[in-house]
Amino acid sequence: MTRLRMLFVGITVLLACSAAHTAEVKPMVGVYYFPGWYRAFRNPEGEPSEWRTAIMKAARPRAVCGFYNDADPRLWSYYIPWMSTHGIDFIAFDWYYNAGQEYLYESLDRGFLQAKKAGDIKFCIHWCNHGGGWWLKPLDQSKSAVLEMTDLLCARYFHRPNYLRIDGRPVFMIYDIDQFMSFGGRDAAKDALAAMRQRAKEKGFPGVYLVAVYPSNSPEYIAMLKDLGFDAFTAYTYCWMRPPSVTWDTPAVPYPDLAEILADCHYPSLRRASEKAGLPYWPATFPGWDDRPRAGVEKAFMNIGCNPESFARMLRGAMEQVNPASPVMMVEAWNEWGEGACIEPSKEDGFGYLRALADVLGKKSPNEALPSAEEIASWSVLTPDELKVAAENESKPWPSKKPKWAPVGKSFDVPEVKMPYVLDFSKGGISLDTVGLDAIAVKERTSEGTWFETTGSDPKIMLPETRIPMHQIKRITIEGKMLGGEDQVDRRRLEVFWATGLMPEHCAFASAGVEWPMDGGPSFDVSEIICWKKTGTPLLRLRIDPCPGAGMRFLIKRVVLSGD
Repeated sequence: MTRLRMLFVGITVLLACSAAHTAEVKPMVGVYYFPGWYRAFRNPEGEPSEWRTAIMKAARPRAVCGFYNDADPRLWSYYIPWMSTHGIDFIAFDWYYNAGQEYLYESLDRGFLQAKKAGDIKFCIHWCNHGGGWWLKPLDQSKSAVLEMTDLLCARYFHRPNYLRIDGRPVFMIYDIDQFMSFGGRDAAKDALAAMRQRAKEKGFPGVYLVAVYPSNSPEYIAMLKDLGFDAFTAYTYCWMRPPSVTWDTPAVPYPDLAEILADCHYPSLRRASEKAGLPYWPATFPGWDDRPRAGVEKAFMNIGCNPESFARMLRGAMEQVNPASPVMMVEAWNEWGEGACIEPSKEDGFGYLRALADVLGKKSPNEALPSAEEIASWSVLTPDELKVAAENESKPWPSKKPKWAPVGKSFDVPEVKMPYVLDFSKGGISLDTVGLDAIAVKERTSEGTWFETTGSDPKIMLPETRIPMHQIKRITIEGKMLGGEDQVDRRRLEVFWATGLMPEHCAFASAGVEWPMDGGPSFDVSEIICWKKTGTPLLRLRIDPCPGAGMRFLIKRVVLSGD
C-alpha cells in the first residue's frame, strides 16, 4: 500500500486495561496481501515496480523467493502451502479500484486464482479506496460508483468457491472509512452500503459482510460504524502507536513495547468497546514497520527490535480477545516489503514469523519447502544486471533510526484530597492567569462559564498544577458545550492528557479522547480509559485539547474530577 497516514491518534480508546478474555473458539486467521510485485516483469521500461525503485536499492529486506513476479501461479504453489499449514485461513487482497479503473489486480487474477492449489485457502477483497497518482479519474465513491463496483465483484470474485463468506455472505473490507464518507457524508455512505447489499442480493447472494478496516478507535466512531451498516471492524496496523517510553515525534518505536501494550490493554479495550456497540472486532496484528526502502533512511519511520517472540506475544494477546460472534484475527502483512511488515519468509528471518504464528495456533509440521534457484531466477522481475546490483547493495550501510526517549519519573504517594475537585471557569471562579492557553483566545467570561475560540491547528488548555492520588479519580467531566462541526466527527473531538509522577510530561499514552456531545460537555469514566492504571500516580496536571483546528467556539463552565 502507499505509506500509511501517521494519524494523530494517541491511545484514546475509552476502555479499561483488564484481564484478558479467553476466546471460546480458535479464530480464522487472515493475512493482508499487497499485490504490487508483478509490475514491469523483466521490462525496466514498463510500469514502475518497487522491486526496482525501492527494494533492490536498499540493503534489506530480501525475500526468500527473490524479486518475484507474483502474477506467476508457480510462485503461489509455494505460498499457499506455506500459508495454510502455518495457520492462515484466508488472504485479504489489497484491491485498488476507482471509477471503472482497476489497478494492481493481476497478482490475484493471473497469480493466485490460476494456481492449482488456490482452493486450499480462502480469499476476500480489501478495497484500498484511498487516493493516489495512479488514478486516471478523480475518486468516485458515490452510490452509483459503488453499485458499478459491486457488479464487477459479483461477476468476478464473490461467486468463487474459495471466496471467504461469513453467514453465507461474501466478505468485503473497506480501508478508509473517512474517505468513503467524504462522498456525501454519513447518510450517503449508509445509503451506498445498503445499496451494495441489495445489489448483491439481486445477484443471488445473501448480502455482503462488510468490514471497516482503518477507522478511528473511539467508542463514538465504532457506534457510527454500526449505524452505517458494517458487520465488523478491524485495523491495518498499529505501528504508529506510541508507548510511554518514547515521545510522540520519535522516528522509531520499540516493537516489544508495542506488543505488550496491545496484548495487555488495546485488544481487551477494543473487545469491550465492540461488545458495547454490538459490532465485532477483528484483532489486528503485525510483525513490525520499517519503510526505509520506500521513504529513505532520513524520512523513515520504524519499529525497532522486531522479533518473532514479540510477534507471538502480540498474537496470543489478540487470540484471547477474538469475538466468538465473528472469530477472526488479522495479520498485516504477508509482503509489505516497502514498509517492513512481512511474515513471508525472508533471508533475514527465514520462516521465523510464520513459525511464531504456527506455534501460537498449535500447528504441527508446517510446509517449509523452498523453491530452487532455477525457479527463483525464472520468476524474477529484475534482469541479471539488476540482480547483481541488488546483491552489491546488501553490503552498503543501512543505519537504523534511534528513538526519542520520553522522560520517565517515579510514582509517589500524596495525601488524599477532598473530592470532587472542581475548577470553576465561570465569572468569579479560578484566575485565568493560572491557565495556559495555546492557540486559544478568551472571548467572554460570564456566570455561565468562559467562552473560548480556537485560533490555530493544535489548540491546548493547560490546567493548574495539582497533586491528587490517581485512585481517587473515578470520572473526569468537562461541563460546557461546543458550537458547530455537527457533520464532522473529527472536528468535535476533544482529548484529555494527564501528567503524573511516573509520566511527568504529557504524551499520547496518557490520553483519552471523546466527541463533544450535542447537548453538553464530555465526561470520562476512568475505568474505561485504556491505560489509566498504567500511567502512575499522583495526577500532576491535566491538559485539554478541545478540538483540532481553528475557528471553533466552545464554553467551559467547570472541570470536575469526581470520586464516584
